[in-house]
Formats: sequence, C-alpha cells, structure tokens
Amino acid sequence: MNRWSWYWGGLVAGVRAVTPRRVQQIFRVGGSYLLARGRIGWFPPRYPLFLGVEPTTACNLRCPHCISGLRAFTRPTGRLDPVLFEELVEALHPYIWGVLFYFQGEPLLHPEIGRLIGSASRYKLLTSLSTNGHFLTEDRCYDLIMAGLTHIRISIDGMTAETYARYRREGELETVQAGTARLLEIRQALRSRFPLVEVQFIAFRHNVKEIPAFRRWADEMGVDAARIKTAQLLELTPDAYEEWIPKERRQSRYEMSAGEAPRLRGKVPNRCWRMWRAAEVTWDGQVLPCCFDKDAQHTFGSLKKTSFAAIWKGEKVERFRRQVFQRRESIDICRNCTEGIRTWL
Repeated sequence: MNRWSWYWGGLVAGVRAVTPRRVQQIFRVGGSYLLARGRIGWFPPRYPLFLGVEPTTACNLRCPHCISGLRAFTRPTGRLDPVLFEELVEALHPYIWGVLFYFQGEPLLHPEIGRLIGSASRYKLLTSLSTNGHFLTEDRCYDLIMAGLTHIRISIDGMTAETYARYRREGELETVQAGTARLLEIRQALRSRFPLVEVQFIAFRHNVKEIPAFRRWADEMGVDAARIKTAQLLELTPDAYEEWIPKERRQSRYEMSAGEAPRLRGKVPNRCWRMWRAAEVTWDGQVLPCCFDKDAQHTFGSLKKTSFAAIWKGEKVERFRRQVFQRRESIDICRNCTEGIRTWL
C-alpha cells in the first residue's frame, strides 16, 4: 500500500473542492449538529455536505445479504437518468462537497457512469464509487479516470476463489484482481493521481483467516488503501449470525445472547450525524434519510415533483430527524445502522 499517496491525494482533492460557500457550509452543518446533539438548539441545515446517488439497482452478483443480490426489491428498479442527476448537481454544487456513486446495485453497470461522474467533476466536487470490480475493463478504466473520479472502493472478500465466491456469489476473484491491476496500470500510464484506489475486505466467519493474505496482496499491488470492514446482516437471525459472523468479538459489529436475536454491540445513541451530513437519492429521484433505507420505506419526497431544498427542509424530514434524536431505536432501519458503532478493523 502507498499510504503517502492516500493522504496526499485526499488533501489535494479536498483543496481542489474548496470554495468560500462550501467552507461556510461545513461550519453551518457542523455547528447545527453540535447544537442539536447538545440539546442546545434545533437548526437543521438546508443542505447536506454530501450526496449519495444510486446509479442503478442492477447487479451481476447474488450476495446473500444484499437486497440487490437477492433481487428482493419491493420498490421500482431501474437506472438513473443523467439529465435528472445533472439538474440536481447544478442546483446543489455551491453547497455540497461531493457525490458518492453507490447505494444498491453495481454502479459500473450504468452505461453512462462516466457522464454522471463528469457532471460532478465539472463543479470540482469530490466523487467516490464503490464496486464489486467485475467491470474494470480497459475502456471503463479510461472512462473513470478521464471523468475525474476521485476515489474508488473495490470489494475483495476472500483470497481464494472458493472463499471469495461463498459470499460474492457468481463472482470471480481472478477477474476482480485483474481489473484492479489494470486500473492501477492505466492510472500510472496517464500520470494521474486519481482515482485513489481502496480495496475493502468484509470479515466473515469463513474468510477471517485470509485477512493477512489480503493485506500482503494489497501491499504487492500498490493500492492506496486497504481496509477491513465488519459484516452486516440483512436479517438479524441466529442462523445468519452463526453462518456469517466471526467468532472473535472484535471482528464483529454484533453480539448475541442465548435465545436472542443478534443485535448491534453497544447502545444505539439518540442522534445521527448522517442526517446532517448526507442525503441518499435513488435512481428514480426519491430522497431518503440514508443508505440503510435500502428499500426506500422512508422516502421524503421525489425530485421529479419537488426541489431538493424543499424536500430537505420539509415536514417529513423534520419528523424523522426529531424521532432519531428522541427514540432512534423505534425506527426499523436504525436498529441495524452503524452510526455510532465501530465498523472498521
């Protein structure tokens, strides 16, 4: 790994995104959150700092704890209209710092993902994309680099074909590793610092012994960062816990007592920084509280009918925020949310 390039690249990208209004926005959002957390005042910001966007709900894999992999959506599925996204970014770019191109689905399956990234890069916004890594072809790598992508996270959850495919079902480890190498080679050939390449390893019960091998591989590849993440269960059941969650307590975000369902370790606090710093937008323009609302059960409104500013300051958002700060555990999606819980090893 090249930690120097990771930190230096992050600094360079952050400086590029600086504008007086965005700096002012940091203080507004951060200050209003601290006031709310301290029960001093309630002044939610008009805009978040970041925007999460869902390019598509489609995915090539069949991961067993992913609503996209299971094809289990109850909401409509499809892919983001670039025009809708461009209009949204045009309205929000003075205030937000960046766009995260992932939610459900595999972002690289969107045929115009380069256009989407380029629309954000045009305004010097930070851009990030999370992928399973199966579509890092030569053309796609050039597309991502030339579009100005700041950061890419590639998931590699096993260092043998067998362990990798146990969770990343219908996936091929060799294809992902080759794509990662290809992206690094093309980035070097173009003498580009970006995208910063991060590889991620989700720690399951069946693959935790391969974490050292993952770290050695990341060092050999020369990626910018390698991170280990605890696993998330889609359904909190004892059987799922026994199958997927590592036995060592420090490698899990969950705990389970005899005769009980698994639950997050530690008490869920009555606050949420996510509700201040970011908003999630589905492919069809629904504005959601966060990425844990995977099936859009708590939609605040549609961008096809109302402006983002009106939705973000609307009554639905206000009620939801106040419930989070008063009785967060009463909200279904918050019971499996990692806000305030350690998720990285």
